[in-house]
Amino acid sequence: MNTATTTVSTGTIPTDRPRAKRILIGTVGGQGGGVLSDWLVHGLINAGWRATSIGLLGLSQRAGTVTYYCEAIPGQGKTPITSVFATPGDVDLLIGQELLELGRLVFGGFASPTCSIIGNSTRYLTTMEKMPAEGGIYDSSIIARAVAELAPGRHNVVDAQRLVLEAGLPALTSNALLLGAAIASPAFDLPREPFHEAIRESEVNVKASIAAFDIGYNRVKDGTLPRMMVEGQAPLDGAELARQRQGRLNENQRKDYDRLLSHAALTYGPSMHLILAEALYRLIDYQDIKYAEDFLERVAKMAKQPGADANLVEAYAQHLSNWMTYEDGARVAQLKTRPERFARIKQDFGVTGNQRFVVTDYLVPDMEQILGGLPAPIANIIEKVGRLFKSDFDKLKFPIQIKTNGFVGYSTMRGISLLKGLRRSSRRYGHELALLARWDAAILANLKKSPQLGALAADAGRVVKGYGRVRQDALSDFWAFLDEGLPRIERLAQAGGSVDVLGSKALSLLAKEAGSAPAMRAYLDAEEQRVKPAA
Repeated sequence: MNTATTTVSTGTIPTDRPRAKRILIGTVGGQGGGVLSDWLVHGLINAGWRATSIGLLGLSQRAGTVTYYCEAIPGQGKTPITSVFATPGDVDLLIGQELLELGRLVFGGFASPTCSIIGNSTRYLTTMEKMPAEGGIYDSSIIARAVAELAPGRHNVVDAQRLVLEAGLPALTSNALLLGAAIASPAFDLPREPFHEAIRESEVNVKASIAAFDIGYNRVKDGTLPRMMVEGQAPLDGAELARQRQGRLNENQRKDYDRLLSHAALTYGPSMHLILAEALYRLIDYQDIKYAEDFLERVAKMAKQPGADANLVEAYAQHLSNWMTYEDGARVAQLKTRPERFARIKQDFGVTGNQRFVVTDYLVPDMEQILGGLPAPIANIIEKVGRLFKSDFDKLKFPIQIKTNGFVGYSTMRGISLLKGLRRSSRRYGHELALLARWDAAILANLKKSPQLGALAADAGRVVKGYGRVRQDALSDFWAFLDEGLPRIERLAQAGGSVDVLGSKALSLLAKEAGSAPAMRAYLDAEEQRVKPAA
């Protein structure tokens, strides 16, 4: 619990001394937090206030963070003595450049009882959120509820990026929108001109930043800025998702996509439509129509197995499509040279007209990844010769920097992306087919024992994600579950345990992070100890 004790000697502090406004700004590294703080301080000075600020360095599990603390007193006079850090319960205005950073300030107890809160609901995922294979993203609604309860009627937490993009402005001008909202809020309620001047003095994207500032300022003044734009994403239905995905394909691909999806919908019914709409798009985009047809053949074969129910088939289809679209060099190059990627970068950084910009990609391919993209006979020969000179030849790494939007860099990446035409003959493809065959065999073997065990074997595919070392660790977890975990779950079920409960818990442990097989074993050990007396 955060507590704060304030001792005041009334005989030494004049009662007519104005109280400083206290502002705390939570930022994410690289997103212009320092510029936002400078605009605030210089704008207040332009408005006739005495203002100072300090940046407190910290870690945000992303690109670092700086928490800016500002104190400001209206009017001229002696430079005030200010604190170098915020006191919990004594801050008049919280500004969160990103939702989780706003949450840190809120749950840190900094807000005063009359505090105003201005925040950006956009999320930049932390390292800890990205590490789990699934389910690691923090629930934004927790922060939203806390803000609404703490500052009812005095908060605006909005998707600032979306608002400026809708106005045709660069994404990074969202900082100016937040500043405009803060200055128009009850915490200040000041005129806009001093802050326009501060933006002009900074010479940072002046025209667009002033326009974004005015959006935030005007919409707070006229009451049209939403109080809260933190919403759970509504799940799409299969038809809507199919329309979105279809729009990303070329004309010939669209026809085949519609044909395959329509036929699959008749075969599997509405419960599979969402999964198949995404899966078929990914497979066609990744390789070609034939690849999507191969996927449907594998799903159909599994669906015909005795005892295969809807849960098994849905899990198998979803995880099979993810597995078949594994990331290799050709896929990485394909994604990095897409026109929409460069368009998004230009939009995010406010690149306009004929302004030049450079996109540099930092890649570290290892020899195994390079050999995996080559035809198996050629890759095997290269590896055999390489091992004559270096025993760990397959572990060699090659750090490179590619200017992807330059002629040489773009041509190189496009050339690599065209290697997808050789994918079916590559060594990596043959290796993945062998792994899929082993997975299929495990599903069928467990399905013969019980539908529940078969469904768990199919659902285990959710563990296989990532690339490089992470994928290898995930595969080790996957085989540990199939080869060791399922037999133990079967024995526990015979002793009175629930296959579904045991399997779900074991898989959730594995899905948290690659390399979690020891956690699964520890859980099953504890369950076996628990049922021993009953046995």
